[in-house]
Amino acid sequence: MMSRRTCLQLLPALATLPLTALAQSYPARPVRIIVPLSPGSGTDVVARYMSGELSKAMGGSFVVENRAGASGVIGTDFVAKAPADGYTILFNYAAHYSNQFVDKTPYDAVSDFEPIARLATSAMVLVTAANSPLHTVQDLIAAAKRKPGGLTYGSPGNGTTPHMAAALMSNMAGIQMTHVPYKAPAQVVVDVAGGQLDVGFGGVATSLPLVKAGRLRVLAITSLRRSSYFPDAPSLDEAGLKGYALETPIWAFARHGTPQAIVTQLSSAMTKAAATPAFKAFCTSQGLEDDIQSAAQARANAPAELERWKKLVALSQVKAG
Repeated sequence: MMSRRTCLQLLPALATLPLTALAQSYPARPVRIIVPLSPGSGTDVVARYMSGELSKAMGGSFVVENRAGASGVIGTDFVAKAPADGYTILFNYAAHYSNQFVDKTPYDAVSDFEPIARLATSAMVLVTAANSPLHTVQDLIAAAKRKPGGLTYGSPGNGTTPHMAAALMSNMAGIQMTHVPYKAPAQVVVDVAGGQLDVGFGGVATSLPLVKAGRLRVLAITSLRRSSYFPDAPSLDEAGLKGYALETPIWAFARHGTPQAIVTQLSSAMTKAAATPAFKAFCTSQGLEDDIQSAAQARANAPAELERWKKLVALSQVKAG
């Protein structure tokens, strides 16, 4: 007969058996990857790339579903209310943290989610029409100071990352511009190219076709690093706004309460795939930069991310123009 002391010694190992067995059998059915944005966004293309890598590394099926709407709130809330079993995961961008400061959300960005990995970042470009008299960032600043509120800029809406990018620039440069909110990000750069807007902040991939067509001029990029797509365009930091840096990270999340063994499996598979030359080349082709953090690193950085985007949202609302 097993002694009481032996039973007590075995209890910790026995307690881990269900989770260990669960992790070993995962995934036993298709895993849904929810992207709260439309197909073709940076978040979407990274999710689709990783779905293939996860299938190869872990077996099973990882299926991307786009659940767009309300600036990402609809899809994010779907994952927040899904079972915490690892079979519904989320790929999201900066709006994951900023949305709850733009408007009340039915979830908390930190306490309701478990970071799996950070995989990439996306910078924005400050653009104007190719025939615009604004040739540099300093030209823009000078024009805005001559006539406060006279220059217009577009964004996909209040509290979006392009809106925050413009608000941060305006604050650092001591200028005021008039904000024109749009519903579609692509329409912003189209209207900048057509002269309906003076300037705008757009994604690299969104802006590139119009730059190549000779319809847009890139004044600067929002990251500290120059873009390989626009090597002649300075960063806003280089253009005189010292310390300016704004990029949109892309993360993978699980619902809070998902077994750590499964989170660890997913994080390991994603970060290994992201560390390959193939993923780096893929990011470059999409106007992204690879930027890898493990689950533990992303979890530790989550409170700081929340605070960073909270400050930027507050700034954009005050300085909306």
